[in-house]
Amino acid sequence: MAIDPSFIDHPVLESQAPADDRTSQILDTQASAALERWLRDHPEIEGEIKEAIRVHIHLQELEGRVHEAEQARHHAEQRDATLLTRNDPAGRRTLGFAFGAALVAGLVTLDAIPLNWAAQAFDLDSAGTWLVTLILVVASIVAMLGFELTSGHSRGRGLLVAVVGAAYLALFGLRTQFLVTVTAESLPVALLQSAILTAISAGLVLCGSAVVARTRPLGLSRSRATARRTRQAVGEATAARNRATEKLHRHIGGLRQMLLPWALGSAAPAGVDRASWAAALERAVRLLFPES
Repeated sequence: MAIDPSFIDHPVLESQAPADDRTSQILDTQASAALERWLRDHPEIEGEIKEAIRVHIHLQELEGRVHEAEQARHHAEQRDATLLTRNDPAGRRTLGFAFGAALVAGLVTLDAIPLNWAAQAFDLDSAGTWLVTLILVVASIVAMLGFELTSGHSRGRGLLVAVVGAAYLALFGLRTQFLVTVTAESLPVALLQSAILTAISAGLVLCGSAVVARTRPLGLSRSRATARRTRQAVGEATAARNRATEKLHRHIGGLRQMLLPWALGSAAPAGVDRASWAAALERAVRLLFPES
């Protein structure tokens, strides 16, 4: 009976190497032939051997998958480290691109409410008011991005702060004038309402700028997600390989329980001592299930 010699073994017997190599080779050949005859005489063990072979082939496939997953993880982590060094060497960007973009979108949506009230100060019709609101919203987004882009340039940051501050002062004045002249509010009430609306809008812009500063660029966010997925793939492939290894060991353990008692009890050839014959049979058993 031909057996695929590709298994994992945990030796039980202590092998003793004969002094003469040629004698050892002859003895090993005799032991293998004796083991082959015993396997032919016991066909009930064939099913267990075939199942062990099947599990071993599956284990080899899983070993390949683990190797491929580890290579993919290595490449993904290397790319992620390169992009991290290039885009975020200080490691301050802790928000994923999608999550950060969603937060900014929410802040812009909230900012549209006070900006719409501020746009009413231009005393336009409904369509004109919403057009001004849209322009103010776009200006707020530009301000959020501008604060991030000028983070390393003090002169540019100062110029941007001056422009944004002047714009908010203009909106504050227009809203105050609108409340006093159109809605007949008293000056203190108009000033208070305008100050609150201006502070809310400015605060949302600053919050949006802070979120942008903590959000990873799209490429870095994707590389980070890819590295995370490849690490998970390695873990899953390793777990599957370990389960297959345990299953193979169970099959081999059952086979050895059937093979080794016969190996220990079989008669030795003439002129061969018992210890050498037992060691040869053990080596023959190992040829069925060599270490890999």
